[in-house]
Amino acid sequence: MNKELFITGYLDRIKNKFNLSDDLAFEILCISAFLDQSFDEVMQNISTIENGTGSHDGGIDGIYIDEDENECTMHIFQIKHGKGLGDTVLSKFINDYRNIFVYDNSTNLPLNTKVNTGLVKYKDIVSSGKIVDTKLYFIFAGEKDKQYDDLIKRHLDENENLKIYDINDLYNKIDNLISENKKRKDVKFSFMAEKSNISLKHDPQAIISFQIQNIKAINFRLKALELCKLLDEEKSINKRIDTAFSDNIRGFLRYNKTNKNIKETIESDFAEYFPFLNNGITIISEQIKIPREMQAGYYPIETKNPVIVNGLQTTNVIYDIYQQDRTKLDGIYVLIRLYETNEQDVIDKITDATNTQSPINFRDKISNRNFNTYTKTLFELNHVGYLAKRGDTFENHFSKNLNESIHSDMVLKFWYATFYEMPEVAKNSKSKILEEVYDSTVDKSHKLYKLFNGEKDSPIYQQLLEAYKIYKFVVNKRNEKTPESDFINYADELISYGLYKLEGELEKNYEKVCKTIKEITEEEKKFLEEKSLTYSHNGYFKSSKSRYDLNKKLNLAENALSIFPQN
Repeated sequence: MNKELFITGYLDRIKNKFNLSDDLAFEILCISAFLDQSFDEVMQNISTIENGTGSHDGGIDGIYIDEDENECTMHIFQIKHGKGLGDTVLSKFINDYRNIFVYDNSTNLPLNTKVNTGLVKYKDIVSSGKIVDTKLYFIFAGEKDKQYDDLIKRHLDENENLKIYDINDLYNKIDNLISENKKRKDVKFSFMAEKSNISLKHDPQAIISFQIQNIKAINFRLKALELCKLLDEEKSINKRIDTAFSDNIRGFLRYNKTNKNIKETIESDFAEYFPFLNNGITIISEQIKIPREMQAGYYPIETKNPVIVNGLQTTNVIYDIYQQDRTKLDGIYVLIRLYETNEQDVIDKITDATNTQSPINFRDKISNRNFNTYTKTLFELNHVGYLAKRGDTFENHFSKNLNESIHSDMVLKFWYATFYEMPEVAKNSKSKILEEVYDSTVDKSHKLYKLFNGEKDSPIYQQLLEAYKIYKFVVNKRNEKTPESDFINYADELISYGLYKLEGELEKNYEKVCKTIKEITEEEKKFLEEKSLTYSHNGYFKSSKSRYDLNKKLNLAENALSIFPQN
C-alpha cells in the first residue's frame, strides 16, 4: 500500500509539473531514481521526450552519457508503465539499442533531436578512441513473478550489460536514496581474526597491531564468511548494506572485468590463493577493542560502526556469492586493514590513498561542506532546490514552495564554465571540477580557498546563483524549439561562458553569442577539412581553442577572472 501511495504521489507531482501523461511521468520517475538526477534535469537533458511526446525516440526512453577524462558510461533506458513482461518487448529493446548505437541506425529510423544528439555524442566519443561502457535498463511497472524467471534469465545471460527492474526495485531504489539522508543506526560487530598456521608454539599470532598518535591500526586474516556476517548485521539493523560503505567511494560496479575476475577466482580450483591475489579490505571504525592475548583459542576484535572505505567491489562480489551459495566461500580468506579514528581528514586521506582503481566520488565528499549549506539556503530563497546529497531529489520540498531543482555538481560545473572561465574543462571533466572544489575546502593555500572555505561572507554564493541562472536560460533556449544550428545541442558550456563574458541582458546577447559560435565552428570545420581531418562539435567544444576563438571573434579579454571582488 505504501509503495503505491509514494509512487503515485511522485507521478502526480511530475505530471502536474511537466504536463505529461501517466506513462511519460513514469519514465521520468524511473530515470530520476536509477540515476539519482532531479526531475528537471531528466526532463531537460536525459529523457527522449520532445514537445511533450515520445515520438521518433527509436524505442529509447532515456540516454545519459556520463563522460569524464578517464572513462565514459552510457545509460540507456526502456520503460514500460504496464504490469506485464514479454519476450517480444525485451527483444525489441535490445534490437532498438543495437540498431541505433551498435549499427549507427542502420535501418534509418527517423530520430528526434534528443536521440540523434545522444547518438552523435556517442559516435564522437568512440571515434576519439575512448571505450564507452553501456548499461541497459529495462524497467516495468509490474512484478518479477516466478512465471518470468526463465525469460529474465535468458535475456540477462544473452546480454551482460542488461538489467531488468520491476516496481519493487523502483520503490527500493527511491527508499534507499531517501535513506541516504537518515542517520545510520549504530552497528557493533566483532571480527574473529584467524590465527597463524605457521606460528604454532605458545600463542600463535593473529594480528599485527600498532598505533600512530591517536590512530590505532590492526591487520589480520578473516574468513570471507565472517565478512558477510558484518553485512548481514548491517542489513538487520539499517535495513540495507550500503550504509556499511563509505560515502567517499564509488558504488558497486556490477560485473565489470575486474569484478568478474574476482568472482572467477573465488569459484576456481585455486580459490585458496585469494588473499594472495586480492588487495584486501580497508575498514575504519569509531571504536576498536583489541584482545591482549588469545582468548579460548580466539582473537575477537570488537568494533563500533565499522565502515568499508576500500574493497567495496570485492565485498559485494563475495556477498553476492554468499547469498547464492555460501558453501563456495568455505576456505576463502580476505586480508583486513582496520583503523580506529573519528577524524574526518584522516578518514578522507585513508580513503583517497587506498582507492587507486576507482575515482573518488567528490560530490559526496563536498556535500556536507559549509559552503553548500549557505548555497542551499540562498537557492531555496529563490525557489530553487539545491540538491547536494544523494536522494535529495526525493525529499518533500512542497512546503518550501520550490519551483525547480538542480544538482550541486551541475551548478559547480557551470560556475566553472562561466565565473572560472573554463568552459572546455566543464564540458570534459566534471570529476576534476569537484576534486578542485573539494581541495579548496580543506587546503588553505588553494587559490579558491577564500571562495569555498564556508565563510558566510564569501562571494561564491551569489556567483553560483548567477551561474545557475545562465545555465537555466541556455537550457530553456535549447529545448524551447528545434534549433536552426545543430551545434546548439553540444555547446551549453561555451554559450554560457559567452553570455557571462558579455554581461548585460541574456536575451539580447544570446543571438550574438550563438551567431559567433556558428561562425567559429564553420571556420574550424573548414580548417580541418583542408588538412583531411574530421571535425566534431563535441571534440571542438572540449578544447580550449573553442574558448580562444570565441574570445577573439567577440574581442573579449582572455581569462579576465572576476571570481574575487575587486577592492
